[in-house]
Amino acid sequence: MAEKKINNFSEIQIISRDKFISELGSFSVTFQYGKTLQNKFYQDSISILNNANTLKGMHFQCGKFAQAKLVTVLQGAILDYFIDLRKDSSTYLDYGKVLLDENNNDMLFIPKGFAHGYITQKQNTIISYKLDAAYSPEHEITLLWNDPKINIQWPETSNIHISKKDLNGLKFKEVEKIL
Repeated sequence: MAEKKINNFSEIQIISRDKFISELGSFSVTFQYGKTLQNKFYQDSISILNNANTLKGMHFQCGKFAQAKLVTVLQGAILDYFIDLRKDSSTYLDYGKVLLDENNNDMLFIPKGFAHGYITQKQNTIISYKLDAAYSPEHEITLLWNDPKINIQWPETSNIHISKKDLNGLKFKEVEKIL
């Protein structure tokens, strides 16, 4: 499949947020009603990753357990990847990526129907997720991060940190049966 620019995907949004700096530090709004396509969120979560080159993904929940996500990097940096798994979409099986970091202050809204993952670019990266549905571990699906059909072009790195769950993700031919 192909990497596409973010504006080729329907419903994906990059949302800029202002950062106000003072002699004490900074202040920024991470969610404001009406700024995203989805305004009914259910859960907030935070992920803290100690190492640069930590790869997570590609995760999703489907059917009635599907989740939309608003992803914000509070500290550090990630290259955030998403794959369109909506069969009726013109970008079905295409993927995109965006840099989210503490300096650009962008947030990424990912609608239901996308697999999601990232690779950290810095040590001690902190990521905030706003989810529109509950996390359901028994309904989470992990698509293999380096599945040859999707063929994500991850950055070259010699020292990758990845979980057993992500190393043992399903190939697309197995995931396709679930969609």
